[in-house]
Amino acid sequence: LVLSPGLSVGRAHKLRHRYSSWRLPIEGKPEDRPHAGPGQLWRHLPHKRRILLSLEYLYPRIVSFNPSKSSTSSSLLEGDLNLKIPPHPIPLSLYTNTITMDKSNMSHTEVATFPDSHVVDSYAVDSKDEQVTVIGTMGQDPDHKTPVSWRAWAIVAICALAAFQNTYFGIAPAANQYAISGALQGTASERIWIVQAGAVPAIAFGPIFAIISDVYGRRNMILCAWVLFAVGSLVSMTATSMTAVIAGQVLSGVASGISGIMFAVASEVIPGAYRAYGQTIVSWVSGLSSLVALLPIGAATTADPVNGWRWVLRIKFMLECLIVIGFAALYFPPPRTAASKQSLGQKLKALDWIGYILLLGALVPFLMGFAWSGDSNYGWASKTHTVVPVVVGGVLFIVCLIYEWKGTKTGFLDHRLFQNGRNFPLCMILIAVEGSLFYLMNNIYPSQVNGIWETPGTIKANAYLLPFFMVITVVSPFLSVYVTKYRDVKWPIFIGFISFSASVIGLALSGTNGKLGLAFNGVGGLGFAPVLILIMVWVQNSTPPLFIGTASALTISSRTLGGTVGLGIANAIYGSLTNTQIPEAIVAAVAPLGFNPQHLGQLIGFYFSGQGLDNIPGINGQILGAGLEALHKTVAHAYKIVWLSFLPGCIIAAGICLFMRNSSERMNWVVDAPLETKSDVLSAKEQAFELHPPTLNDDIEIERVERR
Repeated sequence: LVLSPGLSVGRAHKLRHRYSSWRLPIEGKPEDRPHAGPGQLWRHLPHKRRILLSLEYLYPRIVSFNPSKSSTSSSLLEGDLNLKIPPHPIPLSLYTNTITMDKSNMSHTEVATFPDSHVVDSYAVDSKDEQVTVIGTMGQDPDHKTPVSWRAWAIVAICALAAFQNTYFGIAPAANQYAISGALQGTASERIWIVQAGAVPAIAFGPIFAIISDVYGRRNMILCAWVLFAVGSLVSMTATSMTAVIAGQVLSGVASGISGIMFAVASEVIPGAYRAYGQTIVSWVSGLSSLVALLPIGAATTADPVNGWRWVLRIKFMLECLIVIGFAALYFPPPRTAASKQSLGQKLKALDWIGYILLLGALVPFLMGFAWSGDSNYGWASKTHTVVPVVVGGVLFIVCLIYEWKGTKTGFLDHRLFQNGRNFPLCMILIAVEGSLFYLMNNIYPSQVNGIWETPGTIKANAYLLPFFMVITVVSPFLSVYVTKYRDVKWPIFIGFISFSASVIGLALSGTNGKLGLAFNGVGGLGFAPVLILIMVWVQNSTPPLFIGTASALTISSRTLGGTVGLGIANAIYGSLTNTQIPEAIVAAVAPLGFNPQHLGQLIGFYFSGQGLDNIPGINGQILGAGLEALHKTVAHAYKIVWLSFLPGCIIAAGICLFMRNSSERMNWVVDAPLETKSDVLSAKEQAFELHPPTLNDDIEIERVERR
């Protein structure tokens, strides 16, 4: 290989060829291709060249080296060289010019202007010259196993604790909503907002928090969100009215928008090969929250009906304090983009305010309409509380999507999220289906337990909810080992939706048989384990590394949106099958026994509240038993139709999996956002470069390394 004398711009150590990729690596260490996706290039961050703006050095005449795609021998062909001579000298410290392509077939040149150089603040760009990776992360060897620092694993552990808190936040208030509203003398309309006040803001703010943290950095966003979480807990746990509880839940709901970023951070600080492990740790610890949310809290509310519910918020507050301390002490990520250095005014000006306003304006009324649909005082018959908000929100949501598609390219739905094919949008559909099924398991199934099989609010009733989460806890570790070894996420998710289908059928047919329902609750956990964990991995592997937070947050928001809509549909179906049918069935059962139908309302009230039995004239054990049996049969039939209504979604989701691509190429040893990048460890020679600039007499050593 003959080089022109004018090529020298310092000393570069070698040119390495791996997987059709050529480069000059750092300090003689093995360097591999940048972790860029199809159609992506990579280049040096311009602002790092400021040191050399007053210097004039010739740009190297070899800008790129393109090995033949079909060449497999160690010999070089003359036609493989692509020589370009720039029209004028270009001052630079490090320059990277790339020409291609996908990760398995990429060519580029890294030129160092001094010995023992580092590739500093380089990043990948797509075909439109837009950044798609975090700065300072290029030049990693995806096939070279590197140790993971204790600090990275500590961050994964804190993210797991955050997921524990977030799942607890979803389960504990919902499971104890009757105890909370009863102690504070809340109405049924107020009770549903104990849950919905936390869910609605989380969906809307999740994508907004994520895109801001992806571009401008995560630390400040994470700390602010968890402090807000703690404030919300303080407000709720010291409340003396339902209004204060709901206000605290709203604050916690806004802060809950950070939950998607927790999944992202747990993945991006460790190599892609360990991504399934990271997500499994997060989900496994998250599943353990059910033990705390259901059993001890249930015992506390039983022992102290007046103030026992406050332990729901006290435990939540303690978790949030631990998380804030953990992130404040250990999480100091490097800047993600050049925009991280902008002033606050520049950052605020660059935000997608139109998109954020449209998103909030769409989702808030849309989700509130679905929440009111489950309120016995309103339901779908109240158009002003349900139909109108849902329609208005739905129209605004469509407008929001059109704006994000045509009106901007860098909003919360950044177009770069979709550049790697159909996996990402299809994953949003899959996770929405999973969300609807999870909400049914977390809301409809407990209602089935408390309404048919067990006495509401008891420890035994809460124990019926455990098989689902315990199966997840047992299965998840084995699942992560399989995925890491075989780099397969597609077929476990397919099997997961098949298991969900079996669970739905079993719960529909369980009727008044609580043991059968308990068993199929566990089958549901078998389906849930691979679906949530691996869809998150699939999403993160199918989107650019720079936007892993946005992709993860959109996944969580899509899941919650699917769950909220699914629960609204389920409540509508259940209401249509019970509103008039329950009184008719009970009258038909008790009237022949001599019960006066004029007192039917009091009897039904007793069945649902357990109070007022002494005030019902003419009541006896036979009448009570006959009426209760009729109630259970009617309710069981309604639940059967509800569950079967979601069976087609399970089957369709399983079918969608068959048309998706296994994104195993990202499951390597590249770290998408390491806690330390090469720009953090500049050599002394680089720092002194201004005093000892290279000369044109420096040599370039080029070493041929055979492709492997």
